[in-house]
Amino acid sequence: MRTIAAPPPAQLMVHAGLALRSALAAVAGTEPSRLGRAAAGAAYLDLWAGDRLLRADGGNHSAVARFLLPRLLMESVDTLSVLLGAQAQRNTGPGAAYREHARWLHQAMWHPDHRARLDAVTARLDGPPTGEDRLARPLTSVRPAALPLDLHALLDELERERRAVVGACALAPADASPGIWALADRYALLTAAAACLDGWRGTGRGRRITTDRDRLVAALSRLAIRLGLEPVAPDTELSAALFDEAVAHCRRPTVPARTAPAAARRLVGA
Repeated sequence: MRTIAAPPPAQLMVHAGLALRSALAAVAGTEPSRLGRAAAGAAYLDLWAGDRLLRADGGNHSAVARFLLPRLLMESVDTLSVLLGAQAQRNTGPGAAYREHARWLHQAMWHPDHRARLDAVTARLDGPPTGEDRLARPLTSVRPAALPLDLHALLDELERERRAVVGACALAPADASPGIWALADRYALLTAAAACLDGWRGTGRGRRITTDRDRLVAALSRLAIRLGLEPVAPDTELSAALFDEAVAHCRRPTVPARTAPAAARRLVGA
């Protein structure tokens, strides 16, 4: 029986973005709980990190994006149920639309090609990263003295992890094993962290640079948590700012309405 191809990462980004829009539409005009606001901010951060990864690592052809984004986006979209509350179970309106997009992401995560996606990443671990591989060089070229303290500490942790992954790649077993799968996960998460950092110089003044830095710190913290590292805990003010960014993001023009149904048909094999 022919296996229906999994949707490309960019289509999963569409589903995750529309799930966030649906969740925010469901609570429009209300005052969400602190946890609900944090969930919306986290979903926005994962979308931002996913966009950076697609831009930096080859778009839909990126083995890392095809492997990592289904899980990251599914996790953050699932968490949006905290924001929706009982509305997530309604059969009409934004709650129903949210459930549909979440379902598509779940199906993508467990698509029959998930082992092939993993194998495509492990193929990049045959020896330490070299050449154009993003992990062949430090995560950032910005001098430590130029970094804010919270970002400096976080990057120290991530850079130590990058060096550990580079060393582990040199000793990675040739055959498939839980060890190589765990290494592939660490490699993919660090590649996403590097993509978030690419192009960031931390220069300039005013609200824009503060917003960029706060978004970067929060996105890297989410990746650090997934790596088992110590994150920078966002304060109440930052969490509120991230929720406001999520709302502003969802007010911008989105993809054509026909894109999401087309992606859904490919996903379910219609």
